[in-house]
Amino acid sequence: MVKDIMSKALPTETKGVRVLFGEFVNTDYVYSYLGTIIYAESGMQNIFILENKFWGKMLFINNNLQFTSRDEFIYHESLVHIPVQSTPEGSIKRALICGGGDYGAARELLKYPEIEQVVIVDIDPKIPKLVEEYFPELLPEDPKDPRLKLIVEDAYVMVQRYLEEGKTFDLVIIDSTDPDISEKGVTQELSHALFGIKFHQMLYKLCPKGVVVQQCGTPFTMKNILTETYKTFRKVYPEKEVFCYRTNIPSFGSDNAFIMRCSYPNPEVPKWKELPNVYFYSHEIHRSAFGLPKFWREALAV
Repeated sequence: MVKDIMSKALPTETKGVRVLFGEFVNTDYVYSYLGTIIYAESGMQNIFILENKFWGKMLFINNNLQFTSRDEFIYHESLVHIPVQSTPEGSIKRALICGGGDYGAARELLKYPEIEQVVIVDIDPKIPKLVEEYFPELLPEDPKDPRLKLIVEDAYVMVQRYLEEGKTFDLVIIDSTDPDISEKGVTQELSHALFGIKFHQMLYKLCPKGVVVQQCGTPFTMKNILTETYKTFRKVYPEKEVFCYRTNIPSFGSDNAFIMRCSYPNPEVPKWKELPNVYFYSHEIHRSAFGLPKFWREALAV
C-alpha cells in the first residue's frame, strides 16, 4: 500500500490574494473571513475590499468592516428611512450626508420624489470611485439624478462654509466610520471630529428645525461610542428631541445604534407612505426600532 505524502499545489482560482482576514472587535475577540483581497490601498485611509463567498464583497476601512454587499441595505435603509419617516410627510426637502461617499444613504434618500436636493460631503475621493467599480448596487437608481451632488471635502470644513453662506438643511445624516477611542490620544479616523460637540453645535445652526442622525457603532462591543455620542447630543440639542434607535445588522454581529435629534414630536410613529422599493424598512420595523434593551437604557441614563 502506497502512503500519500506529497500533494499537488492548489490551482489558481482568481486574481487577488486569498487570505484569512481578521477584524479585531474587542479584547481577545476577532471576526475572521476567508476570501480574496481584490483591492488594497494605504493612503488617506487603509482600504481593503475582500470577496467572500457568503458576504459577497466587503469594504474595510482602517481594518474595520464598513458594509457587505449581502446586507448593506439593512444599515442604509435604517439610517435613512427612520429619520425621514419620523417627520411630517413632505417636510424633508434638502438633505446633507456627512461622509457617505459609498452612495448608500443617497440611494435611499433619492427614493423620495419629495426630496429636492441630496448633498454628499466625503473627505476621501477614493470611496465613490471604488463603489462605482466594485459595489454598483449602492448607486442610486439614476446615478446622474440632478438632485444629487457629491463634494470631496472634509465635512467639518464644509459645514463651516455652509454656515458662512447662510444655508440650511432639513436633514443631516452623519454616515461615517466610528470615532477613535484612544487612551494614547492617537487619532486615526478621519471622522473623529464629526462626533464632537463643536461639530454638533454647528449642525444645530445648519439644521435648526429638522433632523440630525448619527450612527454610533454596536453598543455590545462599543459601549463608550454610544454613551459619548448620546452625551454630545444631550449637551447640544434639547433633551426632549434626542432619541436612540437600533437595527440588527448581521455582518456587524449585533445591534447597531443610531442617535437622532428630531424636532418633531413622536418620531417613533412613521408619517410618510411606505416605499415599495425597499428590502428591510417597513412601518412595523420603524416602530420596533425605538424599543431598546434594558441594558442600553441603563447605559444611557446620564
